[in-house]
Amino acid sequence: MNSILSAPFAPLLYLFPRFRQEQDWTYRQALGNTFIKVFLRIFVAFRTKPPLSLKPGLDGDRFVSIEPGPPELYTSITVDNEIQPVTIGGTWFPSLYQYNTTTTQDKHVVLHFHGGSYVLGDGRTSSCQFIANNLLEHTTVSHVFSLQYRLACNPNGRFPAQLQDAISAYSYLLHTLHIPASRIVFSGDSAGGHLVLALLRYITDYEDEKVLPSPTCSWLFSPWCDIPGARNSDLWQNIPNVQTDYIPPSFPAWGAKHLIGNLNVTSEFEPYLAPLWHPFALPSPVLIVSGGREVMCQEHDRLSRHLSKMQQNEGRVEYFVQANLPHDVLMVAWLLNFRKEASQCAVQAGVFLTRMQAMSEEEGLEIPSVAFQPR
Repeated sequence: MNSILSAPFAPLLYLFPRFRQEQDWTYRQALGNTFIKVFLRIFVAFRTKPPLSLKPGLDGDRFVSIEPGPPELYTSITVDNEIQPVTIGGTWFPSLYQYNTTTTQDKHVVLHFHGGSYVLGDGRTSSCQFIANNLLEHTTVSHVFSLQYRLACNPNGRFPAQLQDAISAYSYLLHTLHIPASRIVFSGDSAGGHLVLALLRYITDYEDEKVLPSPTCSWLFSPWCDIPGARNSDLWQNIPNVQTDYIPPSFPAWGAKHLIGNLNVTSEFEPYLAPLWHPFALPSPVLIVSGGREVMCQEHDRLSRHLSKMQQNEGRVEYFVQANLPHDVLMVAWLLNFRKEASQCAVQAGVFLTRMQAMSEEEGLEIPSVAFQPR
């Protein structure tokens, strides 16, 4: 059930479990999986380029516009003659967080980056409310800020646009709202997970320059690990789980094409675009979550092993696999009716955060609040 032509027969065939992608899936799960794949194929076929708006819309006062941070925050890899930091937006869940918002010290704020192969999604209520609600319910989090970063398929959208936007958002939390880094958690699903890795690498690469402090930890939900490799649809098509996942090869290829654009993938840029092949010293602990039936499961396993083998990352990497699940379940659970599994995923993230926070406090390594000082 991988082609658009065969999709009309799916409602009938899936009445019989043996014809489903995974026999343990329900009828709705199997059917939803197929129709998401069809939608993504059509999305690519029509060369869709979703526009983004800085108007609040239905998000009301929970949507905020963010100006670029101080110029000193954008250095080296983020300096580009064509791509400049711009005003971006984001949505707060469950309510607007302001400078005078009162929360207890054990409550954290999540900076979340949505998925969508860098060509789909906007971080707003319509697409991210389910994942935000799960994190709010099952973790020690008081607020989630979901960033509307630039999409690669739109003008001035190739890399490093999204990394610039991530830096701007983190600066907004740190320097506008004065939230200590020790109370901030990075979170990202799919392409958003890749963006978390890029931001963590950026923090590590310029640690001596104190460009940005480290968050308390990060959650990577089905992170995209090798963007240049995704341009080869034939390789993607031969990955074992391509039959059970809803991601068609054309979708990541479309995203990779636009994210890279006219950029020359040099030795300077490749580690940011393909973290799978370039492990690095993590500035703080990372949880990697994968689905056992998703097309990138093998990459997630390899990423966790490569990161864990680095001496500097000892005790800083945890890998959690949810058996029989497709890609990015925390994002699509409401569509495919994997709600129980999504809750388990969020619980795992909450347990990881609590444990890492306890270890940090026991070792006296709690990250202090660092005010930005221009250099």
